[in-house]
Amino acid sequence: MKNALNFNIQFSNLLNHSFPNCFAGVYVYLENIFNELPKKCGEGETWCFGCACKAHPDPQSVYLALFDTMCGRNSLYWRFDGVMTEIAELIGDASGIGNWSGKCGTDYTIDFLFGFAGYEYRKINNAAMFKDEIAASIDSSKPVLAELAADGSEFCVITGYDGDTLVSSYYVTDQDNNTQEKCTITLSNDEIKTIYIIGNKVTPRYTLKDGLGRIKLIIESSFSEKTWDDGIDQINNILVNPTDDEFKETNADELAAFRNRFTETLTNQFNSHIYEMALCHLPKVYDEAQHPALLDLWNELSRCISRLNNYAFAAGNFNKVNISRIGLFRTGFGKMFMSAVEDIKNTHLEMLKIINQAIDILDKK
Repeated sequence: MKNALNFNIQFSNLLNHSFPNCFAGVYVYLENIFNELPKKCGEGETWCFGCACKAHPDPQSVYLALFDTMCGRNSLYWRFDGVMTEIAELIGDASGIGNWSGKCGTDYTIDFLFGFAGYEYRKINNAAMFKDEIAASIDSSKPVLAELAADGSEFCVITGYDGDTLVSSYYVTDQDNNTQEKCTITLSNDEIKTIYIIGNKVTPRYTLKDGLGRIKLIIESSFSEKTWDDGIDQINNILVNPTDDEFKETNADELAAFRNRFTETLTNQFNSHIYEMALCHLPKVYDEAQHPALLDLWNELSRCISRLNNYAFAAGNFNKVNISRIGLFRTGFGKMFMSAVEDIKNTHLEMLKIINQAIDILDKK
């Protein structure tokens, strides 16, 4: 027996194939709000994956931005010493595979997104059940979300089956190549770790207020784990405090590692385009976000995101610098970095104030 859905969703290349990215594709399919595809970028010849279309993006990219922001992933920051924060592990970003995020495949995140979108689901780890459960779901016109088993693998969306062979719209290399080819998974090869069977549409268990609450929790955790203060101390100890002779004796690999950690802290988790797209489209998607006072707060929050984006961009350029050769300029560099991190810390304090105001408004509605 075989069956396949007409699932022709282009996944956003704003992130890797994380759970939020796959979930957004499934959501727009189930809600029947996806575009006619394939979609091209402007008048160009490349496929559009929502990378620069904030004004009129593909719906999948809009919901990726919303889900990724509401689950809190986009508010995470790594510590300057490279140690994963507890909140990153809870959300599922601690096993980062590159690009901007990890899989975000923890129960904490997955249960929130299903509850936020308003769908029941079942998580199945028993491989003996995969074949029948997948076939039944496809036959009922619902794709299946699956976490792949190989080390470093992410998630995929199963859209069809032919005996033990599964059809998957799994765009990892395809995102880079701008193609829309399907790939296959063989059940007998134990390629799947977990599947998620989508149930009935129900009243959402989580709301916009809950999403803002998760962002608040994550920002507060950055302060409780002293992400910024420890970063300032590291910059001071590595660049400002040492004498000229001590700096010359510092191992070049250690300096390069510090440079990489500094850059990753400011750029690896944070994606301003996703954040701004989410804020831009909140009032268009959620009625409760349309309160006039909330609209002003979204604009204030967007300005904070723009400030953070400037630092993330600058940090990316810093990663090209051979820090062991900045010599006499190291103190100036160090003080500049310390000032930047202090401003980033203060920007998050502003964001926390704005989010608290938004939560208060939603409480009173």
